[in-house]
Amino acid sequence: MPARPTSKILAEFYYQFGTMIQAGVPIQKALATLQGTVARPLRGRVALLAEAVDRGEPVHQAIAAQPHLFEATDRQIIAVSEQSGAFDVGLLALGQYHDSRARAQARIKSALFFPAVITVAAVFIAHLPSLVLGMMGQIHYEISDFLFETAGSLALMAGLSWCAVKAFQRMLNTPGMDVSADRFLRSVPLVGRLRFDYALSQWISSIRLMLNAGYAIFEALDYASETTPSPSIAAAYRQARPLIHGQTDVSAALQSTGVFPEEVIQFWATGEQSGRLDDMLERLSRQAQERWLRSLEHLTAWLPRLAYGLVCLYIILQIVRLLAPVASVYHDLLQN
Repeated sequence: MPARPTSKILAEFYYQFGTMIQAGVPIQKALATLQGTVARPLRGRVALLAEAVDRGEPVHQAIAAQPHLFEATDRQIIAVSEQSGAFDVGLLALGQYHDSRARAQARIKSALFFPAVITVAAVFIAHLPSLVLGMMGQIHYEISDFLFETAGSLALMAGLSWCAVKAFQRMLNTPGMDVSADRFLRSVPLVGRLRFDYALSQWISSIRLMLNAGYAIFEALDYASETTPSPSIAAAYRQARPLIHGQTDVSAALQSTGVFPEEVIQFWATGEQSGRLDDMLERLSRQAQERWLRSLEHLTAWLPRLAYGLVCLYIILQIVRLLAPVASVYHDLLQN
């Protein structure tokens, strides 16, 4: 099964497609042009879309035939915007949505890269003295021992990290365990706040995206909460949903859950009172993005410090281990 396109590739595709439709280019011609301009991994799929549209199928039906390539949110937005006559608006909104996700993913990877390099370098450097002494015949230490203690240690750390991630992913997708696991992750210093703030940003962006595509506010809230990566947000909305349908303001219903930040409640309440909820959601979306970016900057500032601390501890342990035989010999000499 082909891999799903990255958010960066999808953002470029939606921006180009939406811009051409907005300029009055027919859909068939726009897809034909995109076959030569989009990123290479997407060209074959665009060709399939073009063939389906040439046969008379709407774009949303052609995209629905490839569910493993396009996310459910994308398929919903394209279907509603195409049927409502605001196809270009839906495509451009999807472009902005995926562009935001791509930039978020890039920032997170960039924040993790330097600490990872420091850790890998430290593991290899810490064992170099043993390797040199082994090559000089001072101790019994071969290349195989060096590779086992360096590459083996890194493989073990990577394996344990992978298992931990998969375990939490499984818990986050298991009813009855998902909310507890999400609350635990949220309590983890640095990482927990970043994860929640990013999920909140995506939840707000999804609501705004659905409203721009023509969804009613209740439908937008329902769908965004079903697709949010945070079970805590989804559970909080399920708690607030009966109040909303009971004619309680959305802001008041969300506030009653105690999960959503006060600034989200204030922005939403202002939009309801002023009758300009669309404008307030746009500002709230930017505010939420700035919030998780601040969390990311905080994490970025602390990750190198944590890496340095762990590296220093690791090197100290290796030095103690290296000197242990010398200390033992010295102790024996004193005893004699």
